[in-house]
Amino acid sequence: MYSSTIRYPLALRLLDDADEGERYIQAQLCYTASDPLAVTAVFDTTAREPVPWIFARDLLGAGLDEPSGHGDITIWPALDAHGTPTVRIRLRSPEGDAALEAPASAVEDFLIQTWSLVPRGLEGHLLSIDAVLDSLLDRT
Repeated sequence: MYSSTIRYPLALRLLDDADEGERYIQAQLCYTASDPLAVTAVFDTTAREPVPWIFARDLLGAGLDEPSGHGDITIWPALDAHGTPTVRIRLRSPEGDAALEAPASAVEDFLIQTWSLVPRGLEGHLLSIDAVLDSLLDRT
């Protein structure tokens, strides 16, 4: 059966200044062909409802190789304490910010799956300009 959605569970290491040992946040990266430009990261927090962040798939891909993004989300390549390639993600909001680290291999695996579903450069073929305008102008 063909699925137009990819869900990828991921444990992200929380990077902070506190010396409390390693702490992880469970997340799920989601990609759907109906919104081919975006990735949604849903963070499982114990204190409240899961927290979603939506950002460009291209931003995540670029962050594998070089610092990318600005404002609410930045992504860049790094190495962990053992020299293993990672991807660092900084999320900023009015409520605070968080720096997270994921294995680069896991992020790349997720992206390969999304590119198999919707190859880079073909996203526009799946977009409905009328639907986008309707949502922006609330013409439903």
